[in-house]
Amino acid sequence: MSSFDISSVKGDLNRGQVSWEAPSNIALVKYWGKKGLQLPMNSSLSLSLSSSKTKTTLSWKKKPEGEGLSFDLLFEGKKKVQFQKKISTFLKRIEEKIPSLKDYHLQFDSENTFPHSVGIASSASSMASLALCLGSFAAYSGVETFLGDAFYEQVSSMARLGSGSACRSIYGGWASWGPYQLDEREKGSDFYATPFTKIDPLFEEMSDFILIVDSSPKKVSSTEGHALMEGHPFAEGRILQAENNMNKLVDSILKGKWDIFQRVVENEALSLHSLMMSSNNPYILMHPRSLAVIEKIKEMRAKTGVNCCFTLDAGPNIHLLCPRSENAKVKRFIESDLRDLLENERWIEDSVGALGPKPLEC
Repeated sequence: MSSFDISSVKGDLNRGQVSWEAPSNIALVKYWGKKGLQLPMNSSLSLSLSSSKTKTTLSWKKKPEGEGLSFDLLFEGKKKVQFQKKISTFLKRIEEKIPSLKDYHLQFDSENTFPHSVGIASSASSMASLALCLGSFAAYSGVETFLGDAFYEQVSSMARLGSGSACRSIYGGWASWGPYQLDEREKGSDFYATPFTKIDPLFEEMSDFILIVDSSPKKVSSTEGHALMEGHPFAEGRILQAENNMNKLVDSILKGKWDIFQRVVENEALSLHSLMMSSNNPYILMHPRSLAVIEKIKEMRAKTGVNCCFTLDAGPNIHLLCPRSENAKVKRFIESDLRDLLENERWIEDSVGALGPKPLEC
């Protein structure tokens, strides 16, 4: 990816603005469990979406010296007090990366192109777009580590400190996070995500039908869920399973092997929920209708041979993935067989977003 284009900044260092949009992503090999400061217990691989995005505008205003950093957060035009602590923690974590932030009052204005609590990771897209804005401010103000080709790597590392999965939303298409060795030249990192571009044509254009089973807010936050991996009886086995699944999934994407891709993606989805149910403080996030939808998908696939597979994040809603060539068949299946199992008969049609984040006009 190219370096940041300084022309997208409006204003100057006393008072200015910059805007970005960033995609949500769906992990196929799941990141579950942390170590250190927002570092993953295992490698993960995700695809960024095309239509499900967060748009964020950062406005800054220089303050008298010594007043310290302050900020406001508006979501869809309204102040969101419940997010203040998360953003405050994030800004404290990145103080060393952008020391001059303490001299400014910041305002973040964000909005999503998708509704809340529908199985789309809003924390990934929101923290990615916010980090891109801050990285742009850093580059504009001359912070050397954000200049040139290092921009996206630095922003990915910074986004990770707000939301682990956000580090992968800095890239379009496919991205990995963790020490997994993509090839002999490209070694992954715990500190930032790496774009994965060697994709067989079968996987270049994927559809993602997000099936809304239940849009109620989750009873357990992702942070609480990750914490339950500490001392989990299957933690060691999970790390080995994830690395093995990374090997299989990457091989399938390189060589166009749908059958292996399908098995790994569904194994990862069900393993994630199994880890939740087998933790020392167990919980269940799937809905009975989630299971009914999964069974219908498997039945349809067995009868028709349509290439499709399911995955879930830490919630009840289901992502039904397929190559773009299967799009019409899968859509007819949803309309005829799944509609009655969905909340308000609702689903969202999305796809792999190869272009990824982009700066916007303020």
